[in-house]
Amino acid sequence: MANQSGSIEPNIVESPITIEMKNNDSKEQCIDPLLEQTVEVSPSILQRFEGILYALLAAFLFTTTVFITKQLKVELIDAVVLRFLLQTLMLIIYIKLRKNYSLFKQSTRRETSFLLINAISATAGFFAFFLGSHYLPLPDLTTIRYTQIIWTTIIAAIIYCEKPSIPIILAVLLTTVGVVFVAQPKFLFEKISNTSKNEIAKDHHQHLVGLFIALFSSIAMSITLLSNKYLLLKYKTKHSIIVCQFTFLSFCAVVIRLFYKYYFLTDRIQCLKRDFINWRYLCASLVCLLQIIASILIQKAVKREHPSIFTIVQSSDILFSILLQNIFSSMKSNLLSIVGSILVLASILIISGYKLITEIKDKKNSVPTITIE
Repeated sequence: MANQSGSIEPNIVESPITIEMKNNDSKEQCIDPLLEQTVEVSPSILQRFEGILYALLAAFLFTTTVFITKQLKVELIDAVVLRFLLQTLMLIIYIKLRKNYSLFKQSTRRETSFLLINAISATAGFFAFFLGSHYLPLPDLTTIRYTQIIWTTIIAAIIYCEKPSIPIILAVLLTTVGVVFVAQPKFLFEKISNTSKNEIAKDHHQHLVGLFIALFSSIAMSITLLSNKYLLLKYKTKHSIIVCQFTFLSFCAVVIRLFYKYYFLTDRIQCLKRDFINWRYLCASLVCLLQIIASILIQKAVKREHPSIFTIVQSSDILFSILLQNIFSSMKSNLLSIVGSILVLASILIISGYKLITEIKDKKNSVPTITIE
């Protein structure tokens, strides 16, 4: 998953400065001013791939916790109550005691608006993802959730009036076909057996409801990514504060849902005991605490790796969900669902690879040159 608040911090790369010296014969000489003082230390293999390993481990932990919770027949929204409570308390202690940041700093109206948009969209995105797990198999849900990469590109292109390039058009087409293969609407795939999906969704209508919930989650997370990037670049907002606002609002949303779910029941005490005082809920809650570790690993990966490479590695969530579903569950993915997931993965590779190549070219062209005669 995109991190837990859907944020990607920009990597800062220092560009070397080349000084060109011209002698009397008009011959150019390039001199590196730090040539004699710089000692290059080659990083080890582990250090080079440290960010990728963090991202892979975070993806595995998050996907595994969701899969185990589903196998325990516990609703994800109920299981993450303890996770959001504990993570919020940990972040408040970290912000106040270690970093000494102010949780309620004076902000401009525009920054406050973006903070609110970010917190609401991130909470809505994760809430929808957890709710969608009730209707869809995990591979289908994760695949549609990761269409956020395409939505982010499209929304950014609209905002900044960018002309669509061939890689972006190709990625959008692949994503569209991939989502259709995952959804498998009846008017296109009437002869395709869908037994595995009917075990989760009682009928085709419920399956479509799950698909729309997953699409809403991906769009909400796209808005989160864009607002997060704007806050980090424009206002230098502390990322820990952004995550703390997300976890606090998520905790409040989950508690409100539980209150609404049980308050109007005549036998609410018995229902609460049945749903929460049992070993399955205890195991699911403890397993979901691993998502806090996944969130920390994501932040470490973002600081060490290029955003495009991080996005590609993070999409391994799709592969992990397919493997877990088809190895440890009686419910198997059909061929079309797997092909659809592969197409969405291919579109992510195209978009991220295109951005990475473009940024590398821009950095090469933007190396400052000082000419001294």
